[in-house]
Amino acid sequence: MSLSLNEVEGLAKKAARGTGYPWGLAEEAAKASRWLAARGVDGCAALATLLNMADGQDLAAWRPVPGDVWAPPGGHLCPVTAGASLADGLVDLREKAVTMAGVVSPVLLLPFAAQVAASHNALVKVRWHNGSAVTDGDILSLEGSVPEVAEQVTLAVGGEITVPRAPCSRLTPPDETKACLERFAHRTYAPATEESRLKGAGAGLSDND
Repeated sequence: MSLSLNEVEGLAKKAARGTGYPWGLAEEAAKASRWLAARGVDGCAALATLLNMADGQDLAAWRPVPGDVWAPPGGHLCPVTAGASLADGLVDLREKAVTMAGVVSPVLLLPFAAQVAASHNALVKVRWHNGSAVTDGDILSLEGSVPEVAEQVTLAVGGEITVPRAPCSRLTPPDETKACLERFAHRTYAPATEESRLKGAGAGLSDND
């Protein structure tokens, strides 16, 4: 089933929140998923991988501990929390490259790299084993394969946009991906009460015959 970019963002936001992310980070995850989808990259699948792994975990242990290598206490690094820290200027990539360890769904870092590129008016390159990406904040070039978990990811100013991704206005995620996100999103819905069920049933208890 094809989704508009608005639908991608809305579903991603509810799914992230349903997995336990605070609303602020859920919004970041949603914007990242949309940014990728607008460039023909399945951000929904990347988010589904992240949420499946993060579900039931202590998300605080997935936050980066800045240093020579950004490494999380829990062994897995969340690209949304790490990306948001990077975009907020925790480190200036113009002065120093950033290396992150154990990044889940590393493709979700690219929208945050784009924010840094736009703010610095520069190209930013993101590298992992067997793949890399370069963005100027809007255009994205993506080469190689993207793993579900990257042992190491490096972000630095520089690089060259070789083959720009074509812009897209819709995304068709696999059925299992959509079902996964909908399952997490469903947790954000308030349970039905007797009053709400009656209101949704049309006539309710009244007899109009």
